[in-house]
Amino acid sequence: MKYKKLYSAGFSERDPFGIFDTTVRVTRPDQLMDDGMLILWGGEDISPAIYEQSVIHARAPSKPSARDIMEINLFKQAVKLGIPIIGICRGAQLACALSGGTLYQHIQGGHHGDHEVETFDGQTMHTSSCHHQALNLEKVDHELLAWDKDRITVAFTDKDVTKVIIPEVVILKKTKTLAIQGHPEWMHRKDAFVKWCSQILTTRFV
Repeated sequence: MKYKKLYSAGFSERDPFGIFDTTVRVTRPDQLMDDGMLILWGGEDISPAIYEQSVIHARAPSKPSARDIMEINLFKQAVKLGIPIIGICRGAQLACALSGGTLYQHIQGGHHGDHEVETFDGQTMHTSSCHHQALNLEKVDHELLAWDKDRITVAFTDKDVTKVIIPEVVILKKTKTLAIQGHPEWMHRKDAFVKWCSQILTTRFV
């Protein structure tokens, strides 16, 4: 694989996919180089100001937090360098917002624990997740790779309520991002979902 390093935003996390030679913790844009991929991890809600909504259902401040700002700067530098980005949960949501999309600030009932996803290549597998927000891809150039199987969810923006099928794995084409709503780092590398995501990374981001 061309990209040997995993640049880990803010955390000293392991490589959840087992495909990189080394993991490097980064907090500043100048620490990124063009020999790796940037990964943004899960965590608290991003500020809705990033995607031009008011705070209604989100559990976040009205202005971007220090972590938001750090990760926005890393994301922009990765795009400038042309290196792939991996977004996990919060990271996927931030990447969506920075790629021109928005978020559903709340999904009814939340998604917690393992659940099934369906993939574009006809597979069904389990993923691990813990989130109450979801990607809104209406304004984003994207390729949907996996989605919530057999479940329609009530979702809220700051103004509207709608019913959606939650996107689980998406390529955000403009920013060269693989957005993963689940948490592969909570799963075993031999789990089908993790192996499938690894295959996407090694075949689609070369």
